Amino acid sequence: MAHPRAEVIFSSDVRNMDEWARRTSIPLTTADALGATYARAHRWLQVLRLRLLNDHNWTDAACNDNRMLFSLETSSIWRSSVGLPAGPKLKLQLPVHASSFFSPERRVQWQMVFHSDIFESVRKICLPINDILNLLQCLLTGVVTLTFEENLPQGIHRTIRGLPPPSWVSENEGALIDIFGVAHYRALSRACRDTGSAYKLEVIPH
Repeated sequence: MAHPRAEVIFSSDVRNMDEWARRTSIPLTTADALGATYARAHRWLQVLRLRLLNDHNWTDAACNDNRMLFSLETSSIWRSSVGLPAGPKLKLQLPVHASSFFSPERRVQWQMVFHSDIFESVRKICLPINDILNLLQCLLTGVVTLTFEENLPQGIHRTIRGLPPPSWVSENEGALIDIFGVAHYRALSRACRDTGSAYKLEVIPH
């Protein structure tokens, strides 16, 4: 049997966040509170940026948009028969303000980031990219999900992961408490350990 295909899905639909808030029993906060929490994560995101620059052959990309927290690029991980990059450069951007993820004018921009090979393939071999995904799932649960699809006789089974693995949350307890506070961290840790909270299953009949 073929392995399930996994892909990262970006959605700026607030209804997704509301659904995941009910599933995880972690209530949605106000837009201002969400923005403040995201701002507290800037320092960690910048540490991850430095790891990409220093250890994983990423470089700062030219960017005149002061709404970006950072803009990085690297060559494709795939190579041609003569050893040259087999594809365009990969570009990773994150905004200064969380509200940018919900801007209709920027929806395609964020889809291009999260639906790219960065999160399809590079995250599997590059820990800082995986850390960015996991942190964003904590900050904006439901905005960036990891979806596994299996084509079974009963139909397409789509398993959607909205939260990081509990092991990652435990390993980063201190940093997450700095961002969220103790009470929210405990709720987050509890939800990650509960399969019914961290995942949902959709079955699409053939």
